Amino acid sequence: MPGTDSGELLRTIAGVLGEVLPDGLPPGWPGDRPLVDAGLDSVAMLELVTALEARFGVRFAPEDMDAMNFGTLDAIAALLARRIAGR
Repeated sequence: MPGTDSGELLRTIAGVLGEVLPDGLPPGWPGDRPLVDAGLDSVAMLELVTALEARFGVRFAPEDMDAMNFGTLDAIAALLARRIAGR
């Protein structure tokens, strides 16, 4: 399982996004830039959630599934850190 420091979380999330987005995630994507600009849609978000749950051994709650939590790399990292801490 990947480590949980913020830099490693961001790298892991970016790597997973690179796998699930149709055109990948461009290198150096800013943490606060909306992921819809990179092609994140509902299908890619579902694939992302499934991959992150498997990689980190966490479960996202239904109330986690919104644009505030999955809109940017930074938002995903914050949510994931909360879920890891709450295991």
